[in-house]
Amino acid sequence: MFHEHGGNIYTCPAEREFRAPDGQKAGAHGGIADFSANINFRGMPEKVRQAARRAIEESVHYPDPECRVLREALAKRETVLQRESKCEPALQEAECEPALRGSSAEAIRSSQIICGNGAAELIFALAAAYRPKRALLAVPSFFEYEQALAAFGCELRRFCLRPEQDFRLDASFLDALNEETDCVVLGNPNNPTGRLIDREILERLITRCGEQKILLVLDESFYDFLCEDDRRRTFSGSQVVPRNREIFVLRSFTKIYGMPGLRFGYGICGDAALLERMRMVLQPWNVSLPAQAAAAQAARELDFAEETARLNRENRERLASRLENAGYRVFPSEANFLLFQGPEDLKEFCMRRGFLIRDCSNFPGLGRGFFRVCVRSDEENNALVKLLSEVRKR
Repeated sequence: MFHEHGGNIYTCPAEREFRAPDGQKAGAHGGIADFSANINFRGMPEKVRQAARRAIEESVHYPDPECRVLREALAKRETVLQRESKCEPALQEAECEPALRGSSAEAIRSSQIICGNGAAELIFALAAAYRPKRALLAVPSFFEYEQALAAFGCELRRFCLRPEQDFRLDASFLDALNEETDCVVLGNPNNPTGRLIDREILERLITRCGEQKILLVLDESFYDFLCEDDRRRTFSGSQVVPRNREIFVLRSFTKIYGMPGLRFGYGICGDAALLERMRMVLQPWNVSLPAQAAAAQAARELDFAEETARLNRENRERLASRLENAGYRVFPSEANFLLFQGPEDLKEFCMRRGFLIRDCSNFPGLGRGFFRVCVRSDEENNALVKLLSEVRKR
């Protein structure tokens, strides 16, 4: 049985059964307004689209199994992001955790990057290659963490994030680490809560994991949606990778560059032996030629990502306010989606009206009445709020 995910438009009724509102454009598929998948509402950048189309003509050949051109482009992207960041963590300062000082001095090398058919493939490859015995997870979180670890015999411990604390990860998570823990997996920002890990907590966590030789997996699939102010409150684990073998950073282009159908994600790690073991468990040619070409171009689209982060924050704040005014409890988020509570039949009601939202009841740590919606354009968000307001009037 498949685990439910967002974006599964293929299980929806036929287009003729929907009455989608006028003006639905981006995100609409067959009359469906899809708010269940956390994809950039701006869609795929045109140059990325063109690169994928050109690569189709070359697809009579096998793709590069080593993704050499792509990994070089990704290494340059990481270097530029670190150099141009206006909110780089104070890893040089005296008050910083000792294990982190000077960590941002070295650039990411292409040899420290591994490419996958989406971040999900790399999660499974990492579990297969590392084979942790006991892992600690903060829940609710992306289900594939548990699925991948359990598939390879790992014993799981759950640390429950609490709604009364707005699902914020605090220092008590550090107390949950013990001598038996050999792997920690966290989202920054987390899915489905949208919360980031505060800088102080992240620094202490990295230090603790380094001291205890615990592999810290940071899923930064939604990191590019953080605006400048939010990035100041945290930092990317990639800045620590060059001097820390106990960190594995996951990134995804699926969300920020609107390419879920092409699929692409990558990992960054300073442990060469671990990366080699992962390559051994990945199938050859796991990233198609169109996906490699599109991702290589996407790696250069930094202005697109920056503008998206700005627009996302503006639209998210307006959407959260309107949902709260409509009578829903909305939890804080720094990502491109919102977690909120509503009537248990809300998904079915919305689907009958042509809107697809994410029922989060199957996330460990949540239950019936929790839902997640992607932040889209103001026009689309207003249409959703109008519909959800009708629910409150029933």
